[in-house]
Amino acid sequence: MKTRQVNIKWQILFSLISPLNIWAFYRIKKLQKYLAYVWIPTVILSLVFSLVGYYEMTLFDPDGGQMSADFPTLPPYMTPVKPHVSTFNLVPYNIIGIITSLGFALFSVYLIIKWSRKWNEEIK
Repeated sequence: MKTRQVNIKWQILFSLISPLNIWAFYRIKKLQKYLAYVWIPTVILSLVFSLVGYYEMTLFDPDGGQMSADFPTLPPYMTPVKPHVSTFNLVPYNIIGIITSLGFALFSVYLIIKWSRKWNEEIK
């Protein structure tokens, strides 16, 4: 039952704070959509970026070879002969991570504004 309107300014603030964002979307009955549109893609991309970055950081030593025999042997088409740089550069992963986080935060704010306005209109 829709009983009260929500304050959009508070909803925006809550959507940016991690545990409160779930509550903010739950209040307007859009939690499942939020999880599908924002939360699940964020988790998947975070895992992918973390695994790719970790794999690349641990696979190569500064001299260009494999660090240890503990790693499985890569197929020939995936095994680089010599990396282009002598050290692993974290900057691209950090930039991609920051841009992705900001993008999902802005998308979350957009959704909370749109759905909260709709919620408030239906209450009137």
